Amino acid sequence: MSTQDPSPATTATVARLAHENSLALAARDAAHRALTEQLLLVLADTLDSFDRLLAEGTEGTAADPESYRRSLELIARQLETAMSGQGVEPVGRIGERAEPATHHVAEVRTAPGAADDEVLEILQRGYRYRGHVLRAARVVVAVTGGPEQGTERS
Repeated sequence: MSTQDPSPATTATVARLAHENSLALAARDAAHRALTEQLLLVLADTLDSFDRLLAEGTEGTAADPESYRRSLELIARQLETAMSGQGVEPVGRIGERAEPATHHVAEVRTAPGAADDEVLEILQRGYRYRGHVLRAARVVVAVTGGPEQGTERS
């Protein structure tokens, strides 16, 4: 058996490929870091909104609970918009058919006029990021037939 030293061309090719791979990895790492920082800044803005609302104290909420509720809704929309801007989309809507890949059926109920596996209620929203399900929606679905209320299905 003879071992041969790699030719200078092979060595140069391996070195070039290793360098290109290193540059690509560094670029992906930098992009990931920038995306993470952007998301953290959006979360910080949302926390600032909560801080401003909480700084108003309870005297403002007791006087006008509807205004307080609207403020909370605005903060929730701020966070939802930020998540959507980062590619996170909600999963699970009332009236759609529950799918095993995106819905966790926590309960089934008989519901006149509803189709089998139709989502009747969202217990916990699910989320998808870039086509990947981060968390399945926990839902209550309709079933035709006998009463199975409280039955959990997967």
